[in-house]
Amino acid sequence: MKDKNYSVNIYWDKRYPKVGTELCPIQLFVNINGLQFKVSLKLYSSSEDYIAAMRGRGGSLDIKELRKQINDYKDKAEKILERLPNPSRETFNRLFKSETDLFASNKTDVSFLFGEYIRTCEEEDRIKTALNLKAALNSFKKFRPKLFLEDIDEAFLKGYRRWMENQGNSATTAQIYMRNLRSIFNKAIKDGYISEKHYPFRNYTIGTTAKSKSVLYSEQLKALWEYEPSGLRERRAKDYWFFCYLCNGMNFKDAVYLKYKDMKGENISFVREKTKHTNTVSEKAIKVYLHDEIRRIIEAWGNKDGKPDEHIFPMLNGCKTAIEREKRRKTHQRLTNRMLNGIGVKLGFEERLVLNLARHSFATHLKLAGTPVSFITDALGHSSGKTTEHYLKSIPDEKYKAISDSLLSFK
Repeated sequence: MKDKNYSVNIYWDKRYPKVGTELCPIQLFVNINGLQFKVSLKLYSSSEDYIAAMRGRGGSLDIKELRKQINDYKDKAEKILERLPNPSRETFNRLFKSETDLFASNKTDVSFLFGEYIRTCEEEDRIKTALNLKAALNSFKKFRPKLFLEDIDEAFLKGYRRWMENQGNSATTAQIYMRNLRSIFNKAIKDGYISEKHYPFRNYTIGTTAKSKSVLYSEQLKALWEYEPSGLRERRAKDYWFFCYLCNGMNFKDAVYLKYKDMKGENISFVREKTKHTNTVSEKAIKVYLHDEIRRIIEAWGNKDGKPDEHIFPMLNGCKTAIEREKRRKTHQRLTNRMLNGIGVKLGFEERLVLNLARHSFATHLKLAGTPVSFITDALGHSSGKTTEHYLKSIPDEKYKAISDSLLSFK
């Protein structure tokens, strides 16, 4: 048991009676390391009933019920403060007001912490992150239905990875889910829910996959540029691909969420949706030159009103909530990729032609042109050159031959 640095007392606040009655609120008076604050219990009583309930025993059924409710609230408060390594007013209030018992069986419930983080992401419209967290939580619960932070150690992580592989999941999926779990641990330690001594990732490396990114090289880009679409859907899909390519390899999600106010003079300036609500990456605006082809694509497929707060493209028209917008975006991305794949098959591409290739192709094209990686990093909106390297396809063999042949060009 830790040293007691808190106290919990019951307080009957006569200053705020219910209108027209003698009933006043019963509150908790909490002291944490000298920090004092009150917490409403949503209980009201008269002075006489409060005194009777606090005597400890006896009384009518109503008095006994009031006493039980008061004691249950006090016990819950003391249990939370006893279990929190570094309690604060914020973490105490969040746990005390929650219907879920974070510290079930004297251990820290993983589902509660995932749920808290998911709700935060949904409130901040980080819908994709929320969906990834939900998928990770479901996966961990399948592996271990009753899961507590204190039970997660290096052996658990190794066992989970083996289980994921046996279930037919890729190493990348396991790594993504474990990164979500690591985020939960980091947040739980920061918020004072659990001690650092339980952190299982200190000597365990999640790892990364060095999966090569598919790209389109100059010959394929030329073939796609010269391709004559067979209908409206193919024409729109091709235009969307080149819009992303010309806009610094813009992610399609960022293209969908662009607004006319992001067009400033000769440039588009935007912050990536992926990092807009995070603190780990600076929200640096990415600047894109408004190439004539970009303007043509906007003119062809954009909303015609051009109001500052209106999305440039009409995919999200009529959507009122973040969840609706994200579902609509995914639908359009899936349909566009389907059309692009058909184009790629017609052109004989070995790579599956999808929107993501625009980003990888942009980065690799700059690399082959001799552009410094630091510039490519800024253009893509990455916080680190290491991230950029994952987007850069290795130089093909024929390029090495051309480089070798040029070494003695001075002769």
